[in-house]
Amino acid sequence: MSEEVQTPVDAPVEADTATQPVEATTPASILSDDGKFSQDWVSSLPDDLGKHSIFQKYDNPVDLIKGSINAQSQVGKRAEEFWQSEADDDIQLKRQIMGIPDSVDDYSLEVPEGIIEDEADEQVFGKLKQHMFDNGLSNEQAQAVVDYQIERYKEASERVETQESYRIEEAEKALRDEWKGDKYEYNVSKVADTLDYLGLSDFKDDPSYGNNPEFIKAIFDKITPLISDDEIIRGTMSESYATVNDQLVEVEQKMNDWTGNVNDPYYLGLTTQRGELLKKIS
Repeated sequence: MSEEVQTPVDAPVEADTATQPVEATTPASILSDDGKFSQDWVSSLPDDLGKHSIFQKYDNPVDLIKGSINAQSQVGKRAEEFWQSEADDDIQLKRQIMGIPDSVDDYSLEVPEGIIEDEADEQVFGKLKQHMFDNGLSNEQAQAVVDYQIERYKEASERVETQESYRIEEAEKALRDEWKGDKYEYNVSKVADTLDYLGLSDFKDDPSYGNNPEFIKAIFDKITPLISDDEIIRGTMSESYATVNDQLVEVEQKMNDWTGNVNDPYYLGLTTQRGELLKKIS
């Protein structure tokens, strides 16, 4: 039996996968020989740059730089003229840019409760808002000013309260050192009754008097002995309407005739007496 001769199969020829060298490209020169921008370089730029009209106006770097400086100068000059302008339209536009309200009533400011308690406080706050508006403050800037003022007010109030507490403690200590034991409570109550009888009850709550040991001792030593308990009782419980009304007329006449300072203690005493008399009549 004859053996068949196996013919070897040629191995497949592998393709040459070696990377072919890529021809290097030379970047376009920015400037041509005459010192102007090269058209090849301009064309190589993205469309939004290469086709910009600036290359039609400036065909070389020097002119481009000069034009940029001039444009910047013109922009600054126009901005300065705008911010210094007194024209109504410019003023209105400036206020819009800066966030300044159209009127003082357009401020939207937050004020904690208890800060504005009466008409006098309203007037002070109104003057503050007008001042901020006249000086061109935005709502945000005005709120910062209000917050600052409120903080200063709170600090001042806390200092006053601290000082007042200290004065009360010192006044009580001074009186207790002189009026020992139960004598202190008794004497203080007699002074309070005397002030009520004289129509000066508000003085008990006035720090200038109520926390002043010398004032309290003066009332107790000089005035209280002149008024008996019976007189105090009659004065506070048994006055007729006619008597009280006569007293009211007399007090009001004194107030009308007064030409001095309304903060004078004498005038304040008349005011207090009038209030007490009106309470009795009612």
